[in-house]
Amino acid sequence: MKTILVVSLVALLGCPSKNTDEREEAKKDRGEIERRISQYHDGIRRAFRGEEVSTDKLLDEFFVRSVYYVTYWGSTEPLDSTKARLKRFVGKVSNFDSRYEGLFVKVYGDGAYAFLIQRQNYSVNGKTIDEYLPTTYVFERRDGIWMVVHAQRSADFQTIQQQLELSRTAITSAGKGSVDTPLQQRL
Repeated sequence: MKTILVVSLVALLGCPSKNTDEREEAKKDRGEIERRISQYHDGIRRAFRGEEVSTDKLLDEFFVRSVYYVTYWGSTEPLDSTKARLKRFVGKVSNFDSRYEGLFVKVYGDGAYAFLIQRQNYSVNGKTIDEYLPTTYVFERRDGIWMVVHAQRSADFQTIQQQLELSRTAITSAGKGSVDTPLQQRL
C-alpha cells in the first residue's frame, strides 16, 4: 500500500499542472508586453532625436484607435490629438533623452496592466526640462497582439512647475518662435 501511495505521489508531483501552464503563459505574455513597451519608447526616443520615425505608425501599432490618453495636466485626449501633439513637438526639442524604470506588468488572461516611471530630459528654447512621469498602460490582447486600451500619466510637482514656467515663457514670447507646450494649451 505504501508503495502505491509513494508511486502515486511521485506521479502527481511530476505532472505539470494547469496552474504551471498558466504561469508559463503569463510569463510569456509579460515578456511580450515588456518588449512592446520597449519598442514603443525606443521609437519615441528615436523620433525626438531626429531619426526618420513615423510617430503616427508607432502610435497605431501600440494603441487601439479608441484609446483615450489621460494626461498629467488634467485632460484626456483621443489618439488623433496625441498624434498631432507629437508631430508639433518633434523637431522643437533638443538633447532629448528618455528611459523608463520600475516596470511592473501583471497579466490577467487577455487583459493586463503595466506600470513604469518614465524619465525624460530635453531642452526647449534653451531651457532644460527634467520630467518624472509615473505611467500606467492597460492592455488587451486583440487578434493575438497586446494593445493599449487606456493610458494614464502623472507627474511630480517639479515636472509640473517646469512645464508651467515653459508655458509662461512661451506665452510672453509669442511670435518669437515659441513652442506650443501641453500646459500652454490648457491656460
